[in-house]
Amino acid sequence: MIHNVSPKNFDWLMFPIICIILAIGVVFVWSASSEKFLFKQLIWIAAGFTFFFMLFYFDYLSFAEYAYIIYGCVLFFLILLLGLGGAVKGSQRWFSVGSFAIQPSEFMKITLVLALARFLRYKKYGLGLFDIGISILLTFVPMLLIMKQPDLGTALVMVPILISILYAAGIRLYQLLMLVGTGLAISPLLWMFVLKSYQKMRIIGFLWPDKATDWGAGYHRLQSLIAIGSGGLFGAGWGNGTQNQMKFLPERHTDFIFAVIAEEWGFLRACFVIFLYIVFITCGIGIARSTREPYGRLVVIGLVTMFATQIMVNIGMTLGIAPIVGITLPFISYGGSSMVTSFVALSIIFNIKMRSKIDFAFMK
Repeated sequence: MIHNVSPKNFDWLMFPIICIILAIGVVFVWSASSEKFLFKQLIWIAAGFTFFFMLFYFDYLSFAEYAYIIYGCVLFFLILLLGLGGAVKGSQRWFSVGSFAIQPSEFMKITLVLALARFLRYKKYGLGLFDIGISILLTFVPMLLIMKQPDLGTALVMVPILISILYAAGIRLYQLLMLVGTGLAISPLLWMFVLKSYQKMRIIGFLWPDKATDWGAGYHRLQSLIAIGSGGLFGAGWGNGTQNQMKFLPERHTDFIFAVIAEEWGFLRACFVIFLYIVFITCGIGIARSTREPYGRLVVIGLVTMFATQIMVNIGMTLGIAPIVGITLPFISYGGSSMVTSFVALSIIFNIKMRSKIDFAFMK
């Protein structure tokens, strides 16, 4: 059985890295919005830290015990959201609670990791078609519900999560290639029947910029590139970015906050932010490699993949090297659900690391 956590197993490198990233996020949310959003962001960070430390008191294997129940509850809220959720800018993603909004799809990412890890944790002798099929079902049901909102960015994060956990659980190479091939084969169906017209135009604008006749399809990308390019090596200075302060850059405090950082801090310090994320992901990979218990290892791999995907896609779309799908930059972008979800995922990773040195004599 697992005993109480020990402070000596606390990751004293990853935690200060996250604190620095959070501080950068607070500074640039303020620059890109107002004191009102800054105050809300600080509240969400405080709530995130509360969840972060509170979850230390729970044995992470208890998450395995209740993984399917948690999955079913969040899935129910996704279904309920389609009928009762509040619509913002044409998307039905949030439940409104007073002046705050909760986005169930953010929590679904962690829930999916817990459920997949629970299902695949003891597959020591390879995965059969049944195992792969159930894993795909667990992934694509919430994916379709989230894409219906529509929220393409959050839905697409679930694909790398699925592939990484299947790989770590022992999927054979030919099975993995068949899975990827099947996904590519059905992608035209998603294009025809699932994607909205504006999402199609954003993808077309990314792949063939000269073919995007709709000005709005390329506007986000253009303004982001202008902001990043105008920052130069050292930036225009905090609060002095033209694209940011004159509000040319859309969603500047959420999806495109990295462009604000690059414009006002410049190329060198923007690279420093990327370096912090690289250290963070490297620490996560190290925890996964050192975790001997199968459920914990799969959970860490899934959560690290979640963070890495969000970071690469968010920064990539601000640089024009990834399609604009609407996805936040972890611990920096404004957003309550995103912030709390990131802290919960981080707490689970720390929870597993602080218990990873213990041999498990009994498993349910």
